[in-house]
Amino acid sequence: MLTDFKKMKFGFVNLTLDFLDEEELITAQKIAGDAKKFFTDEMKVSIIESAPSINSREMSKAAWKLFKSENVDAVVIFNGTFSTGEVAAEIFRNIDCPYLIWGIEEFAIKKHSFTGSMVGAMPQGSILANFGKKFSFVYGNVSKQNVQDKIKVFVNAVRAISYLKEASIGVIGMRPDGFEISDFDELAIKNIFGTTITKLSMYSFTNVIKSITEKEISEDMKKQQEIFNIPKENLEESRGLSRVYLAVKKVVEERKIQAYAPDCWPELRDIDKTPICPANGRMCAEGIMASCECDVNGALTLLIEYAMTKGTPWLADLVNYIEEKDAILFWHCGNGPYNTASSKPKIERVFGGLAETSSSKAGVATVVRLNAIRGKYTIHASLGEVVDNDLYLKGSNLTIKMNSGNMGFIESLLCNGIPHHNGIVYGDIIAEVKEFANLMNIPAVIF
Repeated sequence: MLTDFKKMKFGFVNLTLDFLDEEELITAQKIAGDAKKFFTDEMKVSIIESAPSINSREMSKAAWKLFKSENVDAVVIFNGTFSTGEVAAEIFRNIDCPYLIWGIEEFAIKKHSFTGSMVGAMPQGSILANFGKKFSFVYGNVSKQNVQDKIKVFVNAVRAISYLKEASIGVIGMRPDGFEISDFDELAIKNIFGTTITKLSMYSFTNVIKSITEKEISEDMKKQQEIFNIPKENLEESRGLSRVYLAVKKVVEERKIQAYAPDCWPELRDIDKTPICPANGRMCAEGIMASCECDVNGALTLLIEYAMTKGTPWLADLVNYIEEKDAILFWHCGNGPYNTASSKPKIERVFGGLAETSSSKAGVATVVRLNAIRGKYTIHASLGEVVDNDLYLKGSNLTIKMNSGNMGFIESLLCNGIPHHNGIVYGDIIAEVKEFANLMNIPAVIF
């Protein structure tokens, strides 16, 4: 079920002046060609262009009409040479998407000739600012490592933006009483991110659970025993974990959702005695993001992390500062993805019902939270190192030492209104988070 992310389409415009020397125009087209090759070969992005180079408003008009018909995910304005502002402005005012402004070196300087890529690029920032649109910028030939790194960050951020636009989040049941942090503004989410919210009552979901056959459960139990260490005395009760996992999978497939936010307690865990936590971890490992306690903004956070990394994020509570290790313990009731555990997770009784106990493997990780306060979104991100695999509590454990200081990190969460739920994913995506925030015009707090 791992997501086969769609192949993104980038509109590409190589702006040039038609009265420059033919040699310089050819050079500009070659440099642009190298850039396009990097996008297609290394980034696996489809390039959409109307002409090898553009030097008039009429040609720009043809370009944006093509981009609109192709529904491009982003537009690259490659400044091969100098160009006048109206050529780029014609595209800017007609296409609403992330933009990458690309400037290159004065490649004809040895001839003492002016080609003017950067002189053409500089006004584009002013034009976009006047149009109220955000953009990213890269400078230099694509053969340079720093340029390639910048392009990769842009592509990863755009993938997250595009994924959110097409994603659906299923809300199963309703948030637990007292979990106001799980409330969400459906229309604001649709307006800002384009994400669709679909709802399933707990009554309907319970009926799906009941519809799972014993044969289906027996087949899944074989998979469960491969994934988890299930003591003999818990085997029979673990059939309930297979039942709820298969029910979730059925809902995901029927509703065509990319993430879900379940009313995991008290209904499922405490009343129906059917913990969904291990199912949530399994689904995250399979590419379907599962938050907890109907936390929709938590689900959005996981979708962003997943699209940026193609890895396996999960949602956890900040529960403890471990003073002797100068580290922070993140934990949840047993939803940790099995593919990020340091050893085979154990199924045991957690809070009255069976769930998973595990600790996360060592490595660099990014802690992220997309959050809304009074309808205005912000994104908070910090980098850290997962430092050990101790099992402090029954359930899913992750001990991390934040690079910028642990108590300062906790204070940053509190002071910026970030709740206890945070999305954690392996890898350093701080640059991607900054890029996402910039392109979406959302304030970012990077601690």
